[in-house]
Amino acid sequence: MDGSAVGRCLDLLDSQRREVLRRLDGIAEKHLWWRPEPDAWSIGENLDHARLAGRTFRRFLKGLWPLLKLTAWPVRRRPYPTKIDDVYERPGFPLSVGWVWSPRYTPARPAPLATLATNLEAEHNRMRAFYAGKDEHLLGYAWLWDPAMGAVNMIQALRVVAYHDAHHYRTVEERLRALDVAQEQRI
Repeated sequence: MDGSAVGRCLDLLDSQRREVLRRLDGIAEKHLWWRPEPDAWSIGENLDHARLAGRTFRRFLKGLWPLLKLTAWPVRRRPYPTKIDDVYERPGFPLSVGWVWSPRYTPARPAPLATLATNLEAEHNRMRAFYAGKDEHLLGYAWLWDPAMGAVNMIQALRVVAYHDAHHYRTVEERLRALDVAQEQRI
C-alpha cells in the first residue's frame, strides 16, 4: 500500500500472516489441532481466533465510522498520534478474554490449514477495504475508548489488531516448539 501509517499497519497484517503461514506449510492436521494442555488452544484455534477478533473489530468500526467521522472533522488539521505500545505486553493487561471470540474451528471441529489461511486472508482484505480511501487525518481523530487500552484513534486501533495477531502468532511459534520437543521425546 502507500507509506501512510494506515498503509504500514495493513501491510504488517499481511506480512505477519504470510510469515506464520509459511512456517506452518506442510504441518500435519493432527499437529495443527494439537493442544499441549487441555485448556490451551491449538495452532488452528489461535489462527481462527485472530480472524474472529479482527472481524469483530472491523464490524464495530464500520458501525461507528459515520459518527466518528463527524466528530473528527472539526479537528482534522491538527497533528494526531499514530504510534501505540504493544498493549499485550503491558503489565496487568487482560489476556484471558479470548473466550469472547471462541474459535469456530476446534480439535472437535477441525478445518484444513488452507481454510484457516483463506479465511484469515479474506478478513485482512476486508479490513484493508474498510480503511481504503478514508482520510488518515479523520482516522487520526476518530477516537475510541477501551477499558483496558484507554483512548485510541482508529489508526492506533488498527496497530493494536496487528499486535493482537502477533501475540497469537507467537503462541503458534510456541506450539511448534512444543511439538518439536514432544516428537523428540517419543524417539
